Amino acid sequence: MNSILLLAFEYFKIGCVAIGGGYTVIPFLYYLVDKYKWFNVAEITQMIAVSNLTPGPIGINMATFVGVKVGGIFGAAFTTIAFMIPSFIIVCSLSKFLKKNGENKCINNILYGLRPAAVALIGVAGLKIMDATVFEFSKFLKTHNFEDLMSIKAFLLLLAFSAMGLKFKKNPMILIVVAVIAGFVIKL
Repeated sequence: MNSILLLAFEYFKIGCVAIGGGYTVIPFLYYLVDKYKWFNVAEITQMIAVSNLTPGPIGINMATFVGVKVGGIFGAAFTTIAFMIPSFIIVCSLSKFLKKNGENKCINNILYGLRPAAVALIGVAGLKIMDATVFEFSKFLKTHNFEDLMSIKAFLLLLAFSAMGLKFKKNPMILIVVAVIAGFVIKL
């Protein structure tokens, strides 16, 4: 039960600062890997994949996923609620505040500064995911063989899915279905 409460507390803190959407939660997951070892880096990519395939906001889905892994159904409930509480409070408070002060130059400057921070958090998450799925730096550092630096299959899939993502940006389900099929076929 202590690990469930600790996880809920950590997710409450993450919920307080996860500005910019669910992908900004990913750097905090790496922090939890280093601090508590509840899951590993490879499992983060699984969490992201499952969270993208399931309905609902990705940050909440990841909180639920981690909660189940650490503490079963109670862990999922506590973690999900703990993650959502700060957002609920902040959104309710900010909506009233912005309604009154939406034209305030200082407020607009603060919001202007938060946007690049959110993009940076998403960018860092993307780089870490690429490191875990496409690049194999740890393998390369052990072998010093350039063939071990990157998974060519994963890199080609990244390029193909990026091109498809640009083409099918209005219907991402096509990309997800193709990714599932490609993963199944390639790993046979």
